[in-house]
Amino acid sequence: MTLALACAAALTAWMPVTEENELKDESGKTIIRYAVEAPQGIAPAGTTDPSRQVGLFLCFPEHDHPTGDEILPVREALRRLGLNDGYVLLAGHPRGRKFGAADHEPIGKLIAWARKTYPVNPRRIYMYGKGEGGKISGEFTMLHPDLVTAAISYSWGWWRMPSELHEPIDFVNAAPEFYMVLGRRDLAHHLTTVRDTYSRVRAKGYHVIYREFDDLGARTYHPESNDDAIAWATRLRNKTIPLSPEEQQLLAREGARAKGNVPAAGYFPDLALVGGAPAGAVVRKLLNSPEEKVRAAAARTCAHAIFDEATVEALGAKAVDPSPQVRAAAFRALAMYGNWRSAAAQQALIGLAMHPEKAVDARDTVSAVDGLAQSARLQVNGVRQDPQVFQTLVAMLESKDEELRVMASNVLAPIRDREFRGDSGRPERKAPPGGWPRWLDEITMQNAGYLKDYDVCASGRTSGEAEDLFCKGGASLLGYDLRTREAARKDPARAFQSTLRAAGLGYVPAEAAVGMMYAVGKGVEQDFAKAAEWWVKAAEGGHVPAAGNAAMVYRGGAGVPPDPKLADKWAKFAAGHEANGDAR
Repeated sequence: MTLALACAAALTAWMPVTEENELKDESGKTIIRYAVEAPQGIAPAGTTDPSRQVGLFLCFPEHDHPTGDEILPVREALRRLGLNDGYVLLAGHPRGRKFGAADHEPIGKLIAWARKTYPVNPRRIYMYGKGEGGKISGEFTMLHPDLVTAAISYSWGWWRMPSELHEPIDFVNAAPEFYMVLGRRDLAHHLTTVRDTYSRVRAKGYHVIYREFDDLGARTYHPESNDDAIAWATRLRNKTIPLSPEEQQLLAREGARAKGNVPAAGYFPDLALVGGAPAGAVVRKLLNSPEEKVRAAAARTCAHAIFDEATVEALGAKAVDPSPQVRAAAFRALAMYGNWRSAAAQQALIGLAMHPEKAVDARDTVSAVDGLAQSARLQVNGVRQDPQVFQTLVAMLESKDEELRVMASNVLAPIRDREFRGDSGRPERKAPPGGWPRWLDEITMQNAGYLKDYDVCASGRTSGEAEDLFCKGGASLLGYDLRTREAARKDPARAFQSTLRAAGLGYVPAEAAVGMMYAVGKGVEQDFAKAAEWWVKAAEGGHVPAAGNAAMVYRGGAGVPPDPKLADKWAKFAAGHEANGDAR
């Protein structure tokens, strides 16, 4: 890109109205059209001081929409969160009408340009998109974990994923994370596509937060979900990029901080700024300080960043700290983490709610249940991803403590009696149709997805060779013995071969699992045509989720020629069985 063009591009960052520009190569050929907004007064490009660096949000539009269409919801969410002075917003346009594989290289060059133009911290790069923009956000992030920390997608899904042919992806320590949003007022085929994508992202093994909203339609300006998603993303740091020397110096300084010396802010801003697992190790040390004010500051720091599950587990232990100040800070951060589906946070809150005798103060049990209410608040009207949270809230309905009963009852009201009003002329229902146990069983089965089929392995008494092979494949897939729960080596290739042999013997759950393995690239190259073949076999054997996945493949979009008749056939089959409560 010429110097003149670079200067012109930089100047547009300070303009109140986003204008479209073109990133060009040395010959003058357009690489990608883009629009950018940047905060005024930021440091020059090349700045290495982490406190003066900025994050980068790449915002991608739906097809046939202006390049900068999705900057608005991100910008306004950052403003509401008080973070707008710390992020550059950069929108990219597809080469064709829709985003596809040909856009990956231009987007990579756009990121490189942004890093040369602004003081971007490479561990703080995120993607946000709607429709086709959501597709490229999810797809690019999965395929480029060395560039992007997390992706937020609205209104559409994606199909391409990295294949795990030999070594498994380390989804905890080396993979990006995802936040998917679906508005129930969106187009019907958007609803089915997003739900299908979610099932595959979950089956792949990524940490994914999935929300559905009754009041959301085709646009993504939606403060409730925007604020939650942006607050989550901005606390994450890239797991594959090593710390810069300057970030290492910050951690060293905080680790050597003088005894009892707490910053005026009341927490450790530098630790929150560095974030991720490396900073988490320092936070854990401070959480165990003998000094109350240091422990409290460390707990408050957790509300400003996402570190790792080991740090959240250490934070959970502070829920029974002798200091009320430490406990209050711990509960606040645990509620935040619980909302973003941290298993360690949810288990800490559940443990105290179910065992009030462990609480230092009776009011702490209320705080624990309140944290669970916050964990459930964006799931209660949508997809209940965390059945254990709802199971605990249902248990609270029988608590001897009236406050706990009221809290649980109010949180669960949309489930037990969504349409009730005080003037309805009828008593309010206390449970959903069929009762709470049945409802909990249903959401547990729905959340388990294909993993529910491995329940047969728990007893260790398989009924034959096919089932035995299926269970061996499951152990290699999941990384633990399905009977003893002892750790086992994850081996995607071995998992696929064992499961394929079981499928070859006509074992229906294995046929469905092989279909999913082809779809997400577990132990085999991703191949939706073969996935469809195996899903149809499983569907013919009565496997309902496989029928749903087959229907989506034959609707098109995954590189398989559309077949409306097959799509309708298996969609009706799946819908009919799901309506009867038969998830299998």
